[in-house]
Amino acid sequence: MHGRPRKALKPEEEAASVAKAQNYTKEAVELSAKLLEINPESYTAWNYRKLAVEHYLNLPDCNPDSIKSVLDDELRVVENALRQNFKSYGAWHHRKWVLSKGNSSIDNELRLLDKFQKADSRNFHAWNYRRFIAESMKRSKQDELKYTEDMIYTNFSNYSAWHNRSVLLSALFEKKAEGFLSKEKVLPEEYEFIHQAIFTDPDDQSGWFYHLWLLDQTVTTDSPLLASSWPGHGSDVLLVGDRRYNGSAFSPFSALHSDSGSFPIVLYFNQPVGGVNSSTVTVECGFNKNEDLLWKPLSASNSQTARVWVAHLKVPSSDLHSTVEVSVGHTKGIISTRGFEYSHPSMLSFKVHVQPMERDSSQVSVAESISLREENFKVYGKQSEESIIDSFDQLIIKNGHETTASNWRFEALAKEIECFRELLSLVDCKIGKLTLARLLKAYDAMSYPFANKLVHSEEVLE
Repeated sequence: MHGRPRKALKPEEEAASVAKAQNYTKEAVELSAKLLEINPESYTAWNYRKLAVEHYLNLPDCNPDSIKSVLDDELRVVENALRQNFKSYGAWHHRKWVLSKGNSSIDNELRLLDKFQKADSRNFHAWNYRRFIAESMKRSKQDELKYTEDMIYTNFSNYSAWHNRSVLLSALFEKKAEGFLSKEKVLPEEYEFIHQAIFTDPDDQSGWFYHLWLLDQTVTTDSPLLASSWPGHGSDVLLVGDRRYNGSAFSPFSALHSDSGSFPIVLYFNQPVGGVNSSTVTVECGFNKNEDLLWKPLSASNSQTARVWVAHLKVPSSDLHSTVEVSVGHTKGIISTRGFEYSHPSMLSFKVHVQPMERDSSQVSVAESISLREENFKVYGKQSEESIIDSFDQLIIKNGHETTASNWRFEALAKEIECFRELLSLVDCKIGKLTLARLLKAYDAMSYPFANKLVHSEEVLE
């Protein structure tokens, strides 16, 4: 504007101007390096340097030596920027980008990481970058696990090290690496390890979060489980063909309208599974052959694995009252996406009542029934929670298929319960009380349905 003195550009503004002009001279590149040493958070400068690097790498006279020189210069710029702020997102991202070019040695990276992690052992940027480097170097996860142990012994409050340890152990369990085929040996050792941190400083949250992860690993079974079903075990289903049913013995939730004379059987597993078919799930009833049923997964991605599987059972109008028995997993073949077999064969049964179509509907008491059509869904009065829960609680699960390998889970939980009872007798720790409640609930949850009583419920309420 006329009459106003021109102000000198700020370093950020000058870098943006240079980038816009696509000026990749030596002076311009050096200017961006100086800016980043002062302010590593200048994303414009980092983006400019990426463009400048691409420019130099695509020059006609570019050779392997010049490529290495350009990329090594970039690594030096990043290192100088990290000395100013070793938690800079842009700097760590740019260093990854340079190394992804594949022309730089990564042998120096662990040395650099050791330097920054000693300055701040809880720097999650450095830990994320370390995982990237370890993967690039094909460094064993066992070696990285030992590194986390060393860092934790240096500082029990190192949340990032605990978190990285959980990531590494999860990967080793999933790959079934040597020494990590079973959690039975590894997790008890991890509990002993975390006790050192928790008993040293009960008020520090780092160890408690890792303990919560261990608890989840202990109670979560690898093999899939049948979590729910419809119709529920022991329920009565009324099938009506004219949208009306007669009598008050059935709630709207158990009365189903179907023009085709069929109704769905729904199985819900706790994780995605495949292999649900007429061989692995048998349906016994007087009016239908099991092999006629087609089980389909409910999956948005058209996958052949899903948590929910549905088959439609056709009921002839001549059979007014029938009992249906559904056996799940008595024949092997149901497998989770992680490769674990369904190992808890179960059986449920329910009764189906068919109401013949009423020709003169004006002479019957009329009530709406549920139709599996979107336009017919509506809110009904609240059903008794006890009736819903009890029906599935009575699901028959074969105890004989519960292997002795699960005993270690109960032993681990029992030991933890006694451990934290001892801790709480010494100190008043709120997170310790919460953890004890979680352990008690987990023990009862694992005991059911193989125990007749939830022995720890009252203690949890206290």
